[in-house]
Amino acid sequence: MNQITVKPRDGIKVRLEDGTGYVAEHGQTVFQTAYYLRRIADGDLLPINDSKTKGAK
Repeated sequence: MNQITVKPRDGIKVRLEDGTGYVAEHGQTVFQTAYYLRRIADGDLLPINDSKTKGAK
């Protein structure tokens, strides 16, 4: 399953899909599920482009 790195929008907390905690304020890698895609579409989560892994070989 694909993974994405996301962080919450300033001033809010976003629960992890399994309910065990919150997405880290500095960003966290999660599985790309409908839950996280919906939270991104709603504006609650912001996708982070990890430049260290992009283009790495």
